[in-house]
Amino acid sequence: MKKLTTLLVLIVTFNCFSQTCGTGGCPSTATNSTGQYPATTFSTTYSTWSTVSPYMNAGNYTLFKVTNGDVYEWTYCSDFGGSQSWDAELTLFNNSSGVKLCYNDNCGRTGCSAAPYIQWKATFTGVVKLLTTTSGCGINTGSPFSTLVWRDTSGTPFVPLLGMDVYSGYGTINWSQVAGAGYKFCWSKATEGIGYTDSKYLNYQAGGTAAGLKMGAFHFARPDLNPTNAGAIAEANYFLSVAQPYITSCQLPPSLDLEGSYLTTSFTSTQLTAWVQNWMNTVQTATGIKPVLYIGATTAGFLNSSLNTYTLWIDYLCGNPNCAPANTGVWTTWGFNQYTWTATVPGISGGMDLDVFNGDMTAFNTFMGCSVTGINQTLLNNSFRLYPNPATDEFYIEYSGANAAAIINVYDINGKLVLREEMDGKAILSANSLSDGIYNVNITNSEGVVNKKLVITH
Repeated sequence: MKKLTTLLVLIVTFNCFSQTCGTGGCPSTATNSTGQYPATTFSTTYSTWSTVSPYMNAGNYTLFKVTNGDVYEWTYCSDFGGSQSWDAELTLFNNSSGVKLCYNDNCGRTGCSAAPYIQWKATFTGVVKLLTTTSGCGINTGSPFSTLVWRDTSGTPFVPLLGMDVYSGYGTINWSQVAGAGYKFCWSKATEGIGYTDSKYLNYQAGGTAAGLKMGAFHFARPDLNPTNAGAIAEANYFLSVAQPYITSCQLPPSLDLEGSYLTTSFTSTQLTAWVQNWMNTVQTATGIKPVLYIGATTAGFLNSSLNTYTLWIDYLCGNPNCAPANTGVWTTWGFNQYTWTATVPGISGGMDLDVFNGDMTAFNTFMGCSVTGINQTLLNNSFRLYPNPATDEFYIEYSGANAAAIINVYDINGKLVLREEMDGKAILSANSLSDGIYNVNITNSEGVVNKKLVITH
């Protein structure tokens, strides 16, 4: 009996992890009005399961880039992070030729026997089309949705990029221990409403930066106290009066923290969207950096879709950095997820808010506008250049555009203005009066604002 049990387990494993390309399948034209969904052509080099979308309907097809010789898997099975709200099947095609490559209806796995699962070894480098239908090639629309996941089994494991958000209630933080535990980024509360500055903001900003974390500032919105568009602008300006020296490229962008059950009862979606838009516009105009919006799942569906151009930081409290938010409202994807409020982190007392970035380190650096060296050299309208960086005795700022006149403000890590210059095409600035460390350089001309990070090493 013991040998027979072992044999049965092996058979189940083989059925769900071998080349699963059964007979049959659906025609590539079996799509509903939504057609391709999501609109992205997906790519991965990771062996860890990742979510394609939690909002799949039958009749949707999705495009994936594949590499010849690599083995890929797709499934709706919950054992691997998927979900199946209706009886789905999968058909895989060569997107260029339309040739059917693989098909599966039921995996037969114990935990999700009716979920489809495909494992396919790529025979070419190019794009494949994965069609989702109900069993029997049917279609559906709207809720309930299913969650599709996939991976490249030939790749390397995906390591989640983790961070946190903090405020003065956490007291003294040992940032070296935080960094040593593998955390890469942190938003710290700077301001709330009009007139409140978090007492630990400057301390956290300096400590986190010195330990090597990418730091950002967030503002706790109070539209209940300042409900008009003018109130949103006033809150943004108060936030800038505290945090602007720290808002630079190659750090976390500033964030608006929009939360509270009153939001969807005290405002219409149009009113609240306008309030947020005014705050965002004010901060972006002043800093040249596009803010991030932190919201709950309910509010994400309440706001108008005009805001989905801003990166979404959502609080989907699943307790697992590898899970995908089940509801992103008017956003088609998310940038950050606050997945727990109760984590234990070395160097910090009490339960912690932890966040995960939706991507790897390369994507994270691109999101923040970092160069490969970690020091931003991004140009404003392909015009500004700051070099050398790091600098020892002097550094240069050059401008090749039409509007050469600009104001340069250099701030130390404590937000103190330590150098101010005017330039007309080029400026040579002495670093002799600056101590070793990290500085924020704010450059403003008639085209806009650019923020750069400067490192001084004598």
